[in-house]
Amino acid sequence: MKTLLGKKGFIGGGMGMGGPRKPISLLMGLVFLAFGAIPVLNGMKVIGFSIPPFPNVILHALSIAGAVFLLWDAISENMAMMGFPQMVRTATFVVALVLLAVGLVPILHGMGVIGFNLPSLAAIIVNVLYVITGGLLVYGGTQGM
Repeated sequence: MKTLLGKKGFIGGGMGMGGPRKPISLLMGLVFLAFGAIPVLNGMKVIGFSIPPFPNVILHALSIAGAVFLLWDAISENMAMMGFPQMVRTATFVVALVLLAVGLVPILHGMGVIGFNLPSLAAIIVNVLYVITGGLLVYGGTQGM
C-alpha cells in the first residue's frame, strides 16, 4: 500500500510532482473541452451530435469548480516571472475570475443574495469560454509530468 501512496501519502506527494492537482486538472480540462467544443462543432455542422441540455444549476456549479481549479493551478505553478509561462498564468487568473462570475452571479441572484444578474450570454460565448478553460486546465495538468 505504501508503494501506491508514495512516501508522503496521497495528498502529500503520491501522485507525482503536483499531487492530486495535476490529474484532477487534466480530467476537468477534458470535461470542459468536451462541454465547449462539441456544441460549437455541432453548430458549425462539423459533427452531427451534441451534448444533451443540462440544467443551468449544474452548468453554474461546473463553472465554479472549473474556476477554483484554474485558480489552484495558477497559484500552485512554479512558473517563471517573464515570458510565455507568466502570460499563461495571467490568462489563467483572468479566465478563472470571469468563469467564477459566470457561475456565481446567477446562483447568488437566484438565492436573493445580490440584486443584479449577468446579461444573458450567448451560448457560443459560454462554449468558447469553456474551451479556453479546458485548454488552460489541460495545460496546467500536464506541466511537470
